[in-house]
Amino acid sequence: MKDTVYLSSLAGRPLTEYLRQQGFRLHLLDGSSSPVYKEVSTHADIHMCQLGVWDSPVLFMGNTEKLGNVYPGNIIYNAVCTGKYYIHNLKYSDSALTAAAEKRQHDICPEQTPEKIHVSQGYTRCCCLPVDDTSFITSDRGIAASLEQAHAEVLLISAGHISLPGFDYGFIGGCAGHLMINGRRTIVFNGDLESHPDCKEITSFIKDRDIDIVSFADYPLTDIGSILYGRPYLCSNTRYENTCNNTGLHPSQRLSERLRLL
Repeated sequence: MKDTVYLSSLAGRPLTEYLRQQGFRLHLLDGSSSPVYKEVSTHADIHMCQLGVWDSPVLFMGNTEKLGNVYPGNIIYNAVCTGKYYIHNLKYSDSALTAAAEKRQHDICPEQTPEKIHVSQGYTRCCCLPVDDTSFITSDRGIAASLEQAHAEVLLISAGHISLPGFDYGFIGGCAGHLMINGRRTIVFNGDLESHPDCKEITSFIKDRDIDIVSFADYPLTDIGSILYGRPYLCSNTRYENTCNNTGLHPSQRLSERLRLL
């Protein structure tokens, strides 16, 4: 059995079945003990932060007592941390998370600390999908400009075309995650990537970096608060609430959806 994947209990059933078939344990957040508002209460990237992308990532497990119900109190852990970069609205970023990101990178490479990039968008992980340590996909022009100024490679895509119940649309970071599958780096999407008008550009940007893609046909590309992976990285002042259930399958989800390999 592989390590645990953390994701919303509202994730598509084809996705959760596929992950189980690949040998991953699933921790499905049902939001029952989350203090944030309902629409994002099951989102993993609201409650924790993945430190690193492909190189032995770990998960900073947030303290639910620190979270507020609405913005900006609910975005203190919604950062992007690749190792080279730490990207967030630094006015609201949790200090314990920032320290953990620095310590994790120091443990891997003592000579390097993550370059901090301030962005106005507090829902940074929702809006920004890291592809590797220095490459990113986003629909947020402010994030794109800040990353380009830091000499990162950025694919700016169209806003919208991603479902997020309760809102007009969701975001690219919130519908995807990074997993090693059959020895290959793979970005897995919750839903059908081909439904996005920039699918060809997204696919090329990812595959040009020798990374595979898995998505699922017949249900919309849907923001579920990211698909996070890594061993828990607990600091002394963190307190993580177990907000999972055993099945996490929304009753409206169908069995007929097909796996799509791009």
